[in-house]
Amino acid sequence: MISVATAECFTHGKIGVKIHKMACGYKEVEKDPNYSIINGNVFVMASMFLPSKKGIESLLDVKLPEPDYVFKYSKAYTQENDILVAKIVANALKNKLNCDIAISSTAGIGNGAICILTDKKEYNFTSEVYGDLIKGENILKRQENGINKAFDTVIEILKKEYGLK
Repeated sequence: MISVATAECFTHGKIGVKIHKMACGYKEVEKDPNYSIINGNVFVMASMFLPSKKGIESLLDVKLPEPDYVFKYSKAYTQENDILVAKIVANALKNKLNCDIAISSTAGIGNGAICILTDKKEYNFTSEVYGDLIKGENILKRQENGINKAFDTVIEILKKEYGLK
């Protein structure tokens, strides 16, 4: 079984939950065309929504850069720093849980960033939707796009790296 763990911000833990539902055989997702790739082959060790710097640092024993913007209790970075932070968090998650696939997401101002780390490769990408956490612009559209893009990437990884069909 392939182990997956997520530490998500702008995707609110929904990448991990979607994978978990398929892995556990929830009826509501069994018609998804990728259901058979995940069900019986993957399990989710953890799916976490971690919007705060303190939460990430405490749970994953990692130091993050100071946020670029002040936003309530959540961290908010520039696009460049979102990419950096997603990598840091995915690496910390993989090291902490020793999972096969670690997924991290974060988004402040920009398209956000997602890092998927496997034993073989690091995949870094953004959503296709610009959003601004501070102004509350395009937050849900960016989230939905990020979840879908990350899930599709996980499926491709399972096919390419693990030979699942």
